[in-house]
Amino acid sequence: MSRFRADATALLLITLTALIFFAPVWAGGGWLPYGGGDLVSFLWPAYTFAARMLPAELPLWNPHQYGGSPFWADNQSSVLYPPNLLLSLLTDAPPYWALELLVMLHLWGAGVAMYACLRLARRADRIGPAAAAAGAIAFMFSDVFVTHQGNLNLIAAAAWLPLTFLGVWRGLDPAEGRSRRWILCAGVAAALGLLAGHAQIAYFTALLAGAAGLWRVGGALRHRRYRAAARGAGALLLIGLIAFGLSAATLLPTLEMTGYTPRATLSYEEAARYSLPPQALIGLIAPGVYGRGPAAFHGEWERVEVGAMGAAALLLAIGGAALGVKRRDGLAIFLLLAGAAALLLALGGHFPLHRLAYDLLPGMRSLRVPARFVLLFNFAGATLAALAVHEIGRRTASAPRLLRALPWGVAIVVAAELILIGAGIEVQPADPRAGYAHEDTLAWLSAQPDPPFRIEGATPRWQPDTAALRGGPLFDIYGVSNPLTLAAYDAFYWGVGARGSPAYNFLGAKYIIASDEPPGDSSFVPVYEADSGVTIYLNTGAEPLAHLVYRAVPVATPEEAWGPVHAAGWDPGAVVYVEGGPALDSARPDGASLFFTVYEPNALAVVVNTPAPAYLVLSESAYPGWEAAIDGQPAPLYRANTAFRAIYLPEPGEHTVLLAFRPLSVAAGLAITLLTLVGLAAYLAFCSFSIGGEGGRLKIGG
Repeated sequence: MSRFRADATALLLITLTALIFFAPVWAGGGWLPYGGGDLVSFLWPAYTFAARMLPAELPLWNPHQYGGSPFWADNQSSVLYPPNLLLSLLTDAPPYWALELLVMLHLWGAGVAMYACLRLARRADRIGPAAAAAGAIAFMFSDVFVTHQGNLNLIAAAAWLPLTFLGVWRGLDPAEGRSRRWILCAGVAAALGLLAGHAQIAYFTALLAGAAGLWRVGGALRHRRYRAAARGAGALLLIGLIAFGLSAATLLPTLEMTGYTPRATLSYEEAARYSLPPQALIGLIAPGVYGRGPAAFHGEWERVEVGAMGAAALLLAIGGAALGVKRRDGLAIFLLLAGAAALLLALGGHFPLHRLAYDLLPGMRSLRVPARFVLLFNFAGATLAALAVHEIGRRTASAPRLLRALPWGVAIVVAAELILIGAGIEVQPADPRAGYAHEDTLAWLSAQPDPPFRIEGATPRWQPDTAALRGGPLFDIYGVSNPLTLAAYDAFYWGVGARGSPAYNFLGAKYIIASDEPPGDSSFVPVYEADSGVTIYLNTGAEPLAHLVYRAVPVATPEEAWGPVHAAGWDPGAVVYVEGGPALDSARPDGASLFFTVYEPNALAVVVNTPAPAYLVLSESAYPGWEAAIDGQPAPLYRANTAFRAIYLPEPGEHTVLLAFRPLSVAAGLAITLLTLVGLAAYLAFCSFSIGGEGGRLKIGG
């Protein structure tokens, strides 16, 4: 079989395996994922919000959830990830099936990327097409990919792991004469993994790539090839700079935002949550022992990835590891060590290595779910399995024709097992969009006068992120559980106590979507019973989203204001607790008024009329990047009531107060990304249209 036909056959096998694996979705009418997951409850609304705003303006701030929150800076929104960006530019209302299609394409893409990695990782004795296909299938349907079909940004980030590793491994090969193309490959793939929007998987990719680079540099040092070691270290740095530069437009805002979220620093107990229990390791061989998938799981621990990639692939990986050690194969030995370390790290709190990493590695204190380290274990295992199948091919190369086909038979067995143990476990027959199907309720809410106001969903029949998906006049005081909410707002929200408390009413939840049971005390009055099975209640104590307040108590820290604003007697319209602003102590005068003229994602405008100096207090989350102006003149913004915004109005009279969101981190990140793109384009333009040449040079023509 010619090389072209063999590669085409291997890619066809990978594609057919993916098609059969997802047949319950594209042919059977099922839906991804089981239970809806993040795909329907979080990512679909987020991608729809981005599509609705682009290309008219950048979706920097999302006012529809969490009292307003950074959107661009939340890396999970992955606005600039090319497939998502293309989707946003094609439609302002992405259909749900488009996200399902992206899930399937990324699993298939992970297989294609892994195939390329396996075929090209070695300069000599390249892994054969059948062996590479077996390894690619083992990777693309390993446990992280199978169990996270509802977490598109996670599997999208993971899909770029093979090409990042390939670029580092070849780019830092001391004997590699064309290293620059591999350095570019690693940098671009790592950047795409970062843009895909899952910080933990991008971090794991960086760990593996960094370890591979240091392994290469260490090998050069062991052989006293100091110049090669220096070049390798420089190449590793260059890969990091390319990845940073291409992703800086989202990476810089994300790094800024992380410091304001509950993920800034986790206690070890929190960081070790969702560790892989030792007894769950039986799942490496038999993933069904404790039940695979959300419907069948019956373990006594929180459901986590177990690292399953099929018994056939696991046995092949063991054989490949033994063979690699015997032959002192650097690739096999490195991946054996990396895979073993990843599996021990996946045990989290059950093994001391994870605590050591938590204490020593920068960034580990912001990550949970150690079990996901099995992704690196599966990558290593799939590569070792491919090496074993490659050895089978070597030994049968001169055998009769039937035996020569043995590697292809092994690849088919690997594929068949993974289809049998994984296909369908994340598929459900029911439409996961049902929680958004409240057209009568949405029409009633949209027709209410005096916007803006906020709502709250208080029934499982209502999807928490409906406001973000539908947009318009819908603004929610919260949304689906999100690890990257602003910590100050999150603490305020969960500390309000019962519905109807002053702190709760300050958030402006005018309408509560609930079932037949009232969501609070007698201050919540039913006003509309929807045909879709929910009832809307009016919160008669809800405060407006903005106040003119004439008594201000200065505080030094949010902690000082916490007690007063959560007290039963607090009147949000009468007193504000403000950090850094001047004190006020006046009664509310007659004639004070205000109204919104602009209430948009990246800007607010309020016309106020005040007979005396006052604070304009808004129940909008405080966050760096918001700028205020009074009648066109810049004015300071103060943090108020622990988590919100206030502007001091020193002069009586009518004023227009404008707030605009212009985060410096976004501007700086976009500038760095643009400069990086220009620099890479200029380099390629001066060097070649095709990457090649000797000595690592790029040369024109071919």
